[in-house]
Amino acid sequence: MFLISTIALLVAPTLASWNTGDCGVQQIQPVLDPEDRIVGGAKAVPGSWPWHAQLRVNKDHCSGVLISDRHVLTAAHCVRVMKPRKLRVHLGAHLRSAPVKGQVFLHVKEICMHPEKLTGWVPDIAIIELVEKVNMTTTIQPVCLPKNGEELPEGSKLYATGWGDVEGMGKARSEELKQTMIESIPIDSCLKRWRERHNPEVICAAHDHGSICDGDSGGPAVHKADGKWTVHGITSTGPKPCNSPSTPQGFVKVSAYIKDFIEPYMDPKNGPEERRKLCQYFS
Repeated sequence: MFLISTIALLVAPTLASWNTGDCGVQQIQPVLDPEDRIVGGAKAVPGSWPWHAQLRVNKDHCSGVLISDRHVLTAAHCVRVMKPRKLRVHLGAHLRSAPVKGQVFLHVKEICMHPEKLTGWVPDIAIIELVEKVNMTTTIQPVCLPKNGEELPEGSKLYATGWGDVEGMGKARSEELKQTMIESIPIDSCLKRWRERHNPEVICAAHDHGSICDGDSGGPAVHKADGKWTVHGITSTGPKPCNSPSTPQGFVKVSAYIKDFIEPYMDPKNGPEERRKLCQYFS
């Protein structure tokens, strides 16, 4: 974004700039195949999901998604009671345990979990603020955020990415980033399975072609519209055992947390005290 006046130099970029500007577009295109699946499925084209983040605590831990040059979304259960100094965010990664060209390792400044108590998989969402701004590259780009309260029609196709288990037993994580196509289905399918009350803050998805598994938590479920990819879900819970077709997958619905959580936390006008009020766990 170019600054065109002296006044503009004093104005910090707003959240809106990431929703309407350079977000959700890959320079390296993915190969999209309905047979994609993370459990035992096809690997992603290196660099084709440039917003996918790897969260590491000594070794691989969870995933996340880059939403601005300073912020990463993830699942709250991935960072619960975790100190920022122990966490590293890897961007531009394709291999789970070995660095690749263009990959960067970033320190964490703050971790903010949603203020409501985490019960089950609601509200399983957290924001990570990085110490330094991210330099965008071919393999590092932010994804777009949805509009507040935005709903996807049932049957919408999304892609989830991760380094999770590839055998379905939780013991053999993928070395290469993988992708799976999922389809949104009525929320009641998830709620009946887990005996939960109706909650509009969840995306329920079917997995005829594969499923998320252990190790995929915190990663994005993205949908493409008008030439841009938007993160609509954060991986929260999957079938047990993995790839069980009778068990749907649950994703945190990002659009349910835009107005009251994500926007105010990222707003540059809000200082540490204002942001602290938004977080259950702030460090």
